[in-house]
Amino acid sequence: MKTSSSLIYISCALAFAVAAAGCRTAAPAARRAGADFDPCAERLHDTCGRFLLYYSINGRLPDTLDELKRVDAQTVTPLVCPISGKPYVYSKDGPRPPGRAGRLVLYDAEPVHCGMRWGILADVAAEGRPPTLRVILVPETPVFAAEKQKKAG
Repeated sequence: MKTSSSLIYISCALAFAVAAAGCRTAAPAARRAGADFDPCAERLHDTCGRFLLYYSINGRLPDTLDELKRVDAQTVTPLVCPISGKPYVYSKDGPRPPGRAGRLVLYDAEPVHCGMRWGILADVAAEGRPPTLRVILVPETPVFAAEKQKKAG
């Protein structure tokens, strides 16, 4: 009886090995920029915490990034894109991405992430409630094309 169970085990293992040898995995697809591996997105995510801390103390978003920097001296997340090396753009009344509630309050100065920009979308809730902050990847058009037209006109 012991020999037959060993034969069954060996037969199953051999059948599995033959089947696996015929299987091939597809080449990995090119990865799109995503928050799970982009240092810029992670930096902006850390900055969301500073915004929420500032909001909890002052009941509003800061007028300038200098105000935000002073709120938490222990956390010194550089407010520059690690890819371009340029400082993030801040405006508490920033552009509105189409189809999204809220405004981009902090975002990349240039579209250096696969032709897009990372940014923090702030949706300010009802009075007395903190805003909802999300890190999102924003296409250059139509959001920033409209901003460029405003500055030019």
